Amino acid sequence: MKKHIILSFVLVFAVFSAGCSVQNTAQTGTGSVSASSQENNVQASALAEGMFTDRDWEIGYDEESAAKISLSLNSASSTSDAVDISGSTVTITDEGTYILSGTLDDGMIIVNADETDKIQIVLNGVDITCSSSAAIYVLQADKVFITTAENTENTLSNGGEYVAIDDSNIDSVIFAKSDLTLNGAGILNINAAAGHGIVSKDDLAFTSGIYSIISASHGISGKDSVRIAGVTFDIASGKDGIHSENADDTSLGFVYIADGNFNIVSEGDGISAKAY
Repeated sequence: MKKHIILSFVLVFAVFSAGCSVQNTAQTGTGSVSASSQENNVQASALAEGMFTDRDWEIGYDEESAAKISLSLNSASSTSDAVDISGSTVTITDEGTYILSGTLDDGMIIVNADETDKIQIVLNGVDITCSSSAAIYVLQADKVFITTAENTENTLSNGGEYVAIDDSNIDSVIFAKSDLTLNGAGILNINAAAGHGIVSKDDLAFTSGIYSIISASHGISGKDSVRIAGVTFDIASGKDGIHSENADDTSLGFVYIADGNFNIVSEGDGISAKAY
């Protein structure tokens, strides 16, 4: 049976852990401050809690110095030495900011950089489908930021199966083995015909943006944590809408929500977290 959860948080934070879940629940908070003051207060509170870094909130980038990657149906092009292209597979290999635009009918973006590198991927009106794996796969980096450019709509999709390309168990449209933050002033649509929508095997954070996720399994999943502030989610999932679970460390496997708007229709729990 489907479960429907609608939440609107204003100057409210919640931590769900140790097997807690939320389902079939409506919850609303209200405040009397202006929108800008409210945003600043939420950000300050979340930073004080140690849930986010300053850079998690940063959605700006220098367009002139950033590397450009143009996607064109079954191919791609870039003038950056840090971008390797093989057919419709684009691999980012070094720290920096990369602006993606265009369409890949059947391809993927891979991040395989040094484990100390921080990488920002700006989605500037992209439509990427990968028939048999993740549309974006973070194999190695210190941290990756995926930013939707202002006033853009972006779509990432999986075609219905995941074929192994290495020893990672890739099972989502965005799959990261490092810390992953999503933010921006645009829209990101995620279509997972199989598997999950967005997965990080470390910490998964959202600090701004609008996200529409349709997934066969969990909508979003962070092994160590899921941390959310200032976003709008519309999630339809075959399992939990928002999920965190860590069997290795009892201090992890939690969900933190500072504020946001959530419309979740799920076969499992709307929000579920489990630390062993």
